[in-house]
Amino acid sequence: MRRKMDGEQSPREEDPRKTRILIAYKEFPAPSVGHAGGQGVFRLIQALHRRGHSVVLVARLRREEAPLVEATRPFCERIITVPHHQALGGPLPLRIARSYLALRRAVARILQETRPDLMLVEFTQTALVLLGIRRPFTALRPHDVNWFLMEQRAQYQRGLRRWGTLALAWLLGRLEPGLLRRYDQILAISEGDRRLLTLRCRPTPILLLPLAPTLSVGAPSHPAVPPGANVLFVGAMYRGPNIEAVNWFLSQVWPKVAAEVPEARFYAVGYAPPPHILAHADGERIFVTGYADDLTPWYQAATVFVSPVRVAGGLLQKVLDALAMGVPVVATSVSNHGIGASPGRHLLIADEPEAFAAAVVQLLRDPDLRTQLGRAGQEFVRTRYNLDEALNRWEATWKDRPTRQSRPDLRLSRLQARQQKG
Repeated sequence: MRRKMDGEQSPREEDPRKTRILIAYKEFPAPSVGHAGGQGVFRLIQALHRRGHSVVLVARLRREEAPLVEATRPFCERIITVPHHQALGGPLPLRIARSYLALRRAVARILQETRPDLMLVEFTQTALVLLGIRRPFTALRPHDVNWFLMEQRAQYQRGLRRWGTLALAWLLGRLEPGLLRRYDQILAISEGDRRLLTLRCRPTPILLLPLAPTLSVGAPSHPAVPPGANVLFVGAMYRGPNIEAVNWFLSQVWPKVAAEVPEARFYAVGYAPPPHILAHADGERIFVTGYADDLTPWYQAATVFVSPVRVAGGLLQKVLDALAMGVPVVATSVSNHGIGASPGRHLLIADEPEAFAAAVVQLLRDPDLRTQLGRAGQEFVRTRYNLDEALNRWEATWKDRPTRQSRPDLRLSRLQARQQKG
């Protein structure tokens, strides 16, 4: 008898009429997980469940995320988890290898046991580790275009480091499209990414399946802090681009804002801020909160949302949520790359410290402009980021494919062939 793997939930009774979708993901998806990707994948699972599909989830799980499995379980036929490398001991390279190999073995086994109608692979790293596994029709949603990220990073570097990053971008620009083309279908999470991928990944079909807003303005909640000139940033604070963004904002932008609006307060909200970010907090005008299980009260308390991210790809969930909540946004150009909002109409765009500070100050002082941008941003998200419409388009590409009931069982066919030869 096979031993049940750590974190595996017992399968539910199978309904042969449902489309069974296996989702393979390098993180764990849940509503209150500390990263936007996991929240976005969770909402996709919810939507697929509502549409009557059956989801089998194989994912890596951090130690502190174990309680989150209960929130995801009602929407899945089956959940199989393997330890994230942060939950393992030993040298980091060995931990990473052990964790991803465990993910590969789990996916291979569950493919054989469940015979899904199709598979969805989330993130390029997951796709890389699953190469060579026999699988059904498989869509890949990469979330990031890594050569594009490296090109952005090089803009802020000098000397040998810059040339090294450009060389890595050149290499990824040739290797990454080849990896993506190994899958049957590519799902871009933003229109910006779709354009980038289309240039290099033909003839593989590329569709748009964006992340959807995690929050809505009608959600019942109370502001996290008293009203006032509250400037908000949200992001997983263990991730380099978010750390760099907060450092740049506090060193280059915030002093200019504080000089013009002395009553302004800045809040950085997000999981696992490093010590040097925590050191900025003074308890009076700069606050670093750490993890918040519900971000709605923070968006409700914000007068202005800032996204000073200078290296970004895909679609920045933080900006999408701010727009959906009607919070006026000041963002860098790259923060808007995937979202595609109109500068000056839906949000304000600035890339230099002086211009960024001036935009923040303008919004703090002009309530009419805040209202105008807030309403326009909400309407933009409502019309452009409808998950159900995106799922309609995606379903149309595979709804007529053979299901596991109409496909021949290859193992049975091989056994019958051997019997006939015997």
